[in-house]
Amino acid sequence: MGIGLKDQRLWFAGAALWGFAEATFFFIVPDLLLTAAVLAFGFSRAFRFATVAACGAALGALPMAIWGAADAEAARAFILSVPLIGEDLLLRVHGELEGFWPWDLTVGAVTGAPFKIYAVEAGAAGVNPFLFALVGYVARLARFTLAIALTALGARLAARLGLQRLVPYGLALAWAAIYAFYMMKRLGS
Repeated sequence: MGIGLKDQRLWFAGAALWGFAEATFFFIVPDLLLTAAVLAFGFSRAFRFATVAACGAALGALPMAIWGAADAEAARAFILSVPLIGEDLLLRVHGELEGFWPWDLTVGAVTGAPFKIYAVEAGAAGVNPFLFALVGYVARLARFTLAIALTALGARLAARLGLQRLVPYGLALAWAAIYAFYMMKRLGS
């Protein structure tokens, strides 16, 4: 049996690794892979990949939170070396952790504050890293589910309009627009 783009083992591994990487050092969200999985396998299978990506993110949050607790300044300096992360995001997340942080973590997942910042700042604030990882899993899964649900909805709508062949191009265009908007917003701040 050959290995190809439909090999689900590769998708599961990719989702786990991408979730971990994005929680630690990578700046492109796993949502790209997960929304593509909707087109390749459907919502149900994409949701399974999302659970694995959320596990990878939760595992990646552990060393980041521990690092934030042990040496917050070094962890923050590392975070600032990640593209498109600035002092403004660090300050924003730092302030959010003074309130009801599980809620802010979940909302922050859809408002452009990278998960890795929350992990470092949670560690610096003395939040138990395992509690953070557990709440982080739920927050990441909620975000990933939203992304794949919107993709599935868009694909279904396109199919009803007879435009199903355009869905992959529409998805690519949507991600290009999201990243262009985010980059312009971040570079302008």
